[in-house]
Amino acid sequence: MKKNMRAALDDGTGRYVVKDFPMPEKIKDYALIKIRQSGICGSDLHLTTKRLKDNEKQLLPGGHEIAGEIIEIPTGGHNFSIGDRVAIEGIGAGKACLKCFYCNNGQWKHCQYPTKDTGGGFAEYMTRKPTGLFKIPDNVDWLDAALVEPLAVAVHGIRYAEMKPNSIVGIVGASTIGLACVGVAKFFGASKVIVSAKHKHQAEAAKKMGADIITCAEKGEFEEVCKSQTNGKGADLIVESIGGYQTDTFHQAISSTRSQGSMLYLGGVKVPLVFDMFAPLIREIKIISSICYGMIDGQHDFDLAIKILSENYFPYREIVTHTYTLEDIQKGIEVAANKNSGSIKVHIKQW
Repeated sequence: MKKNMRAALDDGTGRYVVKDFPMPEKIKDYALIKIRQSGICGSDLHLTTKRLKDNEKQLLPGGHEIAGEIIEIPTGGHNFSIGDRVAIEGIGAGKACLKCFYCNNGQWKHCQYPTKDTGGGFAEYMTRKPTGLFKIPDNVDWLDAALVEPLAVAVHGIRYAEMKPNSIVGIVGASTIGLACVGVAKFFGASKVIVSAKHKHQAEAAKKMGADIITCAEKGEFEEVCKSQTNGKGADLIVESIGGYQTDTFHQAISSTRSQGSMLYLGGVKVPLVFDMFAPLIREIKIISSICYGMIDGQHDFDLAIKILSENYFPYREIVTHTYTLEDIQKGIEVAANKNSGSIKVHIKQW
């Protein structure tokens, strides 16, 4: 086996340097995967900002929106073969102990004793347990396969929130996860989906995903539309999909939810949140936090995401606006961080 591979790592100055890096450590019961395509997530950008602030170098390659080809596979206990094309669930199931309470209930993201991290998809190769590998059908290309992970985040969130058919759904934000939530809400029978979009290209993408009404991101606009479309009540379910280093969208989401409705918190606010909890209390609003994916009603969110992509229920692949090679990942990071570039999803292609 090769000793080194090409990998991209943040050098602590906010820049990704592509260099020779040791091949992933061989661990018993792990598969070796050749990476073919991966996506740059908003969390990758947030972590880059944090490392810059802390002057902290990255020790292992990142990247968790990944698709690749199995090069080596352990014997027994699975139905994979060398050469299989897979979407990789590298955060939870791929590192899970498979013995704890959460693993036994199909919630691998919450594993109490996860195994060692060996690096992510911004490299030529990575390793994970077969539990975290999901076969992709022949009609799903590498681009779609690398979208399974973000789509599964939306699938999990909408299912975990127990959205009812014919619900009116509002989505704060029209980036990767927000756009996935548009299509997924429609897939599960939402009667109307209202979306806020900051940029024109995001609004156009939201329309393609099935949004019925698109508002600007100005304060008060989204809230007003959610209420005007519901006889003043507010939406049955609001999804906060932005998060980051601000809290306005969390407040906006609560304000747009009807009494006894639900607010799905997907965005991940990275700063302390000052919030008057009496408002959702008096209106009996359910605040539901959701992250990543797992098993719900006997089906993994990755499997359902693959079904949605393979049967083209909505054109999610059209969110991929830019593609770069691994050697040019720094350009991809810069474009992904600059929404004035017209970017939504930036992919790294290795085939």
